[in-house]
Amino acid sequence: MAMILPILSMLVWTGLTSTAVAQDEISVSSCPGQQTIPVTLQIDCSHLKDAATKQLCRPFIQNQACRVFPAYRKITGINLEDTCKSIRFTIYDDDNWPHPKGEGGLAGNCAVDYLAKYSLHGHPNAKMGPYDVHELLHEYQLALGALPAMHVLFSSSMAEAMHEIGETEDYERAMKNMKEESLRLEQDLSNGKITGPKECTLAESQVEESLYIENSRSVYAFYRKLVVSRNPNQTDREARFNRMFYLVSGPKPEVRKFLLDHGCSPF
Repeated sequence: MAMILPILSMLVWTGLTSTAVAQDEISVSSCPGQQTIPVTLQIDCSHLKDAATKQLCRPFIQNQACRVFPAYRKITGINLEDTCKSIRFTIYDDDNWPHPKGEGGLAGNCAVDYLAKYSLHGHPNAKMGPYDVHELLHEYQLALGALPAMHVLFSSSMAEAMHEIGETEDYERAMKNMKEESLRLEQDLSNGKITGPKECTLAESQVEESLYIENSRSVYAFYRKLVVSRNPNQTDREARFNRMFYLVSGPKPEVRKFLLDHGCSPF
């Protein structure tokens, strides 16, 4: 769970303040051509020591608010303001990261703790400057209720977000990786190399990716066909998502058979 730290001071994008404190605490509540946005996005860079890295904080939070946020709104159909009036990104260096090592970013309820190397420096060659499509997706998916796995629908959603914001090179790289992974998962599942508790989760990933590769509009249907439930039972979680995958597929009997053959709960 990410920590929500007290706001020491905030700088609205349209403000004129240029002090060091204002640089550390930035808030975006409006975007070009839009007087206000439904959710205010904030960033706290006070934990960073490198001045050049701090310079990336403003373009990063502007891109999150004005590019990534509306992209996910379009993809998911979810009104994030129903769960979060504001979302706060707190950025850390490696040596002051307050969470266990191995975690590069943690999303909580309307707050994200993030290492600079995965957020501000995550896409060094991006045309639009620094951005991230991972942790904000976690915030959107809070509206989906109980999930069968932490990163369900992530491959297709993140790729489509990159496509939507116009980062073509990142999108093409993501698609290349997805095609390779989808084929590998299909082969490993068919050959019995993947067994145990993760078998259904990886089968779901394979179906998600293959449907998106076949038709990129599938990701929009994933969110709109899914029945929301907060039932914590894993059987219910799997059944909801797999029923959705089956419906989006056509429905195709082979999709149902594939999921059931690989340990997923009946649906």
